[in-house]
Amino acid sequence: MTAGTARRPLPALVFLLALTLLTALVWWRVLHRSSPHPLSSPKCVTRSTQAVLPQPATVTVTVLNSTQRAGIAKAAAASLTKLGFSVVSYGNDGHGVIAGVAEIRYAPANQAAAMLLSYYLPGAKLVTVAATSTAEVTISLGMQYKAVATAAAARAAMTAAHISAAPSTPATATSSAAGC
Repeated sequence: MTAGTARRPLPALVFLLALTLLTALVWWRVLHRSSPHPLSSPKCVTRSTQAVLPQPATVTVTVLNSTQRAGIAKAAAASLTKLGFSVVSYGNDGHGVIAGVAEIRYAPANQAAAMLLSYYLPGAKLVTVAATSTAEVTISLGMQYKAVATAAAARAAMTAAHISAAPSTPATATSSAAGC
């Protein structure tokens, strides 16, 4: 060999050492991963429970107008009736003017019904009142009230919040852990 053609083993050794370390790192991660192997036996997974609100037909509502605008309680009552709610009466509210969209007043036993109504009146304030003997929710429309939301808009808002309405007919209970 001539003096100009001598090979140096150091670059090749550094490359082999780096390749060996990279291979060891990949195998260490494969053997120590926290998720189970995709072909391993499936484990029983329970479904997370979503909040389920009642159907509109099961909700009894009184609609009140707490503004100086004439006819909005009657119009809102008609809209809610078309959407399936049971509107028992409408009229003027004697509690003063409400600055926001609306107040949804409910007894603690009617919380689910009030929550359902809040999706049809976006921006309405939920107000808990003392328990009453009637199973109804009172909506008092405010200065910022425009209209009752459509059923599609309410469903979209409920879906975004991971809320669902109770089925129209009672379904048979099924186990989410069948076969476990």
